[in-house]
Amino acid sequence: MKARLRVWAVGIAMAMGGAVCCGGARGQGATGKEDGVTTVRGRVLNQVTKEPIGRALVFTAGDVYGTMTNDRGEFEFKMVERQELRNIGGGVAGSGRAMMVQMQPGAGHVFAKKPGYLQDARGARPVKDADGQKEVTIYLVPEAMIVGHVTVPGSEGDVRIECGLYRREMREGQETWSAARTVTTWADGEFRFSELKAGTYKLITHEQMDRDSMIPVRGARLFGYPPIYYPNTTDFSVASAIVVKAGETAQVNLTAARREYYPVRIEVRNAPVPPAMNLVVYPMGHHGPGWSLGFNPMEQTIEGLLPDGNFTVEADAFGEKQATGILNFTVKGRALEGPVLNLIPNASVNVNVHEEFQPEQGGEPMLISNGQDVQVNLVSLDEMGGNRRGGGARVVEGSDPQEMVIDNVRPGRYRVDVFSGKGYAASIECGGSDLKKQPLVVGFGGGTPPIEITMHDDGGEVSGTVEEATSGRRDASQSGETQQMRIVYLLATGEGEWQEPLRAQSFFGTFQFPKVPPGDYVALAYANPQREEDLPWVEDKELEKSLEELGQKIHVEAGQKVNVKLKVIAGSEGE
Repeated sequence: MKARLRVWAVGIAMAMGGAVCCGGARGQGATGKEDGVTTVRGRVLNQVTKEPIGRALVFTAGDVYGTMTNDRGEFEFKMVERQELRNIGGGVAGSGRAMMVQMQPGAGHVFAKKPGYLQDARGARPVKDADGQKEVTIYLVPEAMIVGHVTVPGSEGDVRIECGLYRREMREGQETWSAARTVTTWADGEFRFSELKAGTYKLITHEQMDRDSMIPVRGARLFGYPPIYYPNTTDFSVASAIVVKAGETAQVNLTAARREYYPVRIEVRNAPVPPAMNLVVYPMGHHGPGWSLGFNPMEQTIEGLLPDGNFTVEADAFGEKQATGILNFTVKGRALEGPVLNLIPNASVNVNVHEEFQPEQGGEPMLISNGQDVQVNLVSLDEMGGNRRGGGARVVEGSDPQEMVIDNVRPGRYRVDVFSGKGYAASIECGGSDLKKQPLVVGFGGGTPPIEITMHDDGGEVSGTVEEATSGRRDASQSGETQQMRIVYLLATGEGEWQEPLRAQSFFGTFQFPKVPPGDYVALAYANPQREEDLPWVEDKELEKSLEELGQKIHVEAGQKVNVKLKVIAGSEGE
């Protein structure tokens, strides 16, 4: 029996610009093949100003089709879809098996790009297909830029300074500063950071030794350029934030000062074997980037060069047994040798989980300790990012009853995240502290009381409907059109509270969250999935009030059913 197989070539959306879906209408060609032509037309607009973008390149996935927009931002091209029979049995024509192959070269998505605009896909969205033609609007985000000049007194263009840019981001509910990009000044001291997203940044110059002073001459003095934090401050914590919007350019200037450097040598005790260590150096008590020292495994010492000042060095030793050491020290007019940094093994924190779940039919609640369906993680509250995770809890092998422990927890402040498919954390406590509102503080050498977690499964239910931002929209179920999928988020509110945003998909205008922990939320509906850093972070009453204008504030009690009506946030689909 011969089988007719239909194989579809699927266009894949790549992250290179705004994207929309497009298909084709088929007709019978004169050659005996089924041919279809789809006319794709539309325009490309500036997301901020809504003005047309001329001379933008519009193209399909795989660069099969492409064209340029005119001075009004308009474009048009035709896409051909072919369907033909192929002989896949080999040998004489007409012999073997026949396969029906449908080819859609480049079909599926249309992109646009132009210098000066970000290539940042916001996800594909369907386009209605009533008559075989496509009308699409593609939005491009204008780039932001930070440009400026680094002045080096006494330099004649022979000193080029490396500049580092840090961006404020939201990761796992924690505000953090992450390294964004590094550039080196040109000979005239100018620098430029282009293709930036709108956001908040901090600018520093990286520490750099003067090349002339590094010539090996006995007794020669050493000079270098310490890091400078915009606007010419001494550490990252007091540096000014640079806020840029899409399409804006910020002008900043820095001055690098040449200073004398002195050798530093610090003994390290209790280092692991084989030694592996990460070092962080910063102005005393002010954690941040910019300074550096190195570890000499042969001598078991921390070595390098620093100018006059008060410093802190943090050492993290890796291996089967992890350890941490912190030392404050001062450099003042001469070489420093003699301080000792002691590495102390990282702590282990015990976790006790109590599951108080409701019975299926009457009776008392079920009490189960340390269920394996619960995941407990620590998230560092260090605003400089780095190793965000503080470790996850594991079940101790052979323990009866089962015990959970988080190994190798370095000193610091942590948020406790609890995940379970069966319930939610009704309470998280440690030594009398409410860890749902306060951080877990872990000191050197352990001594942290067990984390006590109580799980409940009596969450509420949130359901509702999503209306489009524009009026007069036809009902998809009646018109035969493909219903737009919308994304609904529940953002927990309340000072000190943190909970990962809950997400649900809305088809045919309805959505449902079956298990919602009791608390206050703001419900928001978006046309496309949102990245975590793009979601509003509810941290104060003022922001909470502004979010209510975009969505709806709700309160959920245990076992309660809540119904809401949302509108898709205006502008969230194409932008």
